[in-house]
Amino acid sequence: MKNAAHTLLTIVVLLITAKVNAAETNIGGNLFAHWMMDLSDEADSFNEFALERAYVDIKSTLSDYTSVRLTTDLRSADVDGSEVYNIIIKYAHVDWRPAFANGIITLRLGIQPTHYIDMMNKLWGRRYLAKTVSDDRKFLTSSDIGAGVVFRLGEKSKTGYVAANIWNGTSYSDIEEMNKQKDFSGFFYLTPLADDPDFKLTAMQAQVYLGTQNEELGMLLLDDGDTEVQLEASDYDRRLFSLGGLLAYRNSFDVGADINFYKAGQGRSSVDGEVLDDISSSGYSFFGALYLEPLVAADSPFRTLDLFGRMDVYDPDTDNEDDGETLVIVGIECAPIKGFKASVNLRGTSFQNDSDSRTELYLNTLFKF
Repeated sequence: MKNAAHTLLTIVVLLITAKVNAAETNIGGNLFAHWMMDLSDEADSFNEFALERAYVDIKSTLSDYTSVRLTTDLRSADVDGSEVYNIIIKYAHVDWRPAFANGIITLRLGIQPTHYIDMMNKLWGRRYLAKTVSDDRKFLTSSDIGAGVVFRLGEKSKTGYVAANIWNGTSYSDIEEMNKQKDFSGFFYLTPLADDPDFKLTAMQAQVYLGTQNEELGMLLLDDGDTEVQLEASDYDRRLFSLGGLLAYRNSFDVGADINFYKAGQGRSSVDGEVLDDISSSGYSFFGALYLEPLVAADSPFRTLDLFGRMDVYDPDTDNEDDGETLVIVGIECAPIKGFKASVNLRGTSFQNDSDSRTELYLNTLFKF
């Protein structure tokens, strides 16, 4: 908790400094909380209340060409076998928009969004309820330390943007650099029907992410039979291709998809040191929602409701026919006032290897300020 206290003190100092010195400073945040009951046969009706996330987001415009963003993340962490809350930095970056580029180009340095997950959360629209499949399955971190350039398409990115980045290849929750390699990504986000009032929220996006595994892979037993050495991952590639999009009609309904193909090296065998084959994984997510507002009377209490569903199909090893799993979420969401959402939803998880399926009932809430 000492580190958390230091972080909190730093945030307070930055807030005061930003208010005094910045031309414009906006402070906001989100709280994700839920109640869950496990309805599986063996769970004996286990249930819990939990505060999943608490973000504080600070954005300061320092000049016509420079801005700063700082976002903190309150999350649970395991410390000496106990679950506690810890504060970490999720975003901390500086943006520079050079005058000669007329607002088209932004150069960014620091801990920043990795684009695809951030924008897919906007398309999915219910991050407070569940992560995207690539975030949940750790194909890619949602934020990393690096440098990048963003090219806006249209005024204020009206028709999207394109980005290219160099990354450490770590994560905002574990920033230790484990090797000298760097990762590279290319990304685009397009809203091709931005001028069409019926389909203006329709969007598509894609990314290519190439790099190495920034972690230790285990121990290798040397030929003498007694000596073990730590295997580094810097020689073993990882590659991710993702494609997603949303088809949205007015405020009536939308359907979306999030498709990911991931390949990573396994390192060497701990027995004979042979290089193991790469593992290919995949994660597909399909989702949609029906909004009741245009379907009911103007004074109906159901105007604030929508019905939604999502299905994730995850395969950790595409060469293994018996290790996949499927998650299905169906629910109803209510947004009665600005800054608040709540959802009652049922989740079922099934496994290809005939393991016992899981069924859970959730009440998720979002408070936005």
